[in-house]
Amino acid sequence: MTKLQKLIIERSVKPNTTLASVTTVAIIAFSTLLVLFAGSTSTISAYAEQTDTINASKLINASKDKVWNIVSDVDNNPDYWPISIVKNISKTNNTVEREVTIPAPPFMDNKVHQMITINPEQYTVIENQTQGVVTGVKTISLLQAGNDANKTEISVVWNLDLSKIPGFGKAFAKDGMSNSVDEALNKIANASK
Repeated sequence: MTKLQKLIIERSVKPNTTLASVTTVAIIAFSTLLVLFAGSTSTISAYAEQTDTINASKLINASKDKVWNIVSDVDNNPDYWPISIVKNISKTNNTVEREVTIPAPPFMDNKVHQMITINPEQYTVIENQTQGVVTGVKTISLLQAGNDANKTEISVVWNLDLSKIPGFGKAFAKDGMSNSVDEALNKIANASK
């Protein structure tokens, strides 16, 4: 084996966080394409049907209030979640109706409609995505970890409606969304330091 072949092999096995983000976008884009070819239409509804669930949590070395300041600032979601443009339709103290842009091929409608409820008394943010390829309710909640005021558990429960995605694409979509949740929790943990 030549030195060049060894270098190519060594470079190909090194982890790359950018690759994970690109893979997530590719999976979401592929799933969205499947829906396009299936001829799906979407409508706004009060709550989406649940067909699958993502559960994730992370212990963060920061106070609950510090983590809450990040999680409850939904205008800064693009810093943590795979959305790029946020257009608020209406906003009150504890609710936000908005349209966001998600990763998708340029020729597809990549806008989704969300209703967000912020509950500071329970340290909970509920995001109801009522329109888009994937709909569902994502609940982000914070708990103080035991007696340590500087440790917070952040939990994400995402009840998904993947019914608009053909059966063979659902696993790809769920994996991509699950990866995006893990990446978001890591980014929130880093921002809380």
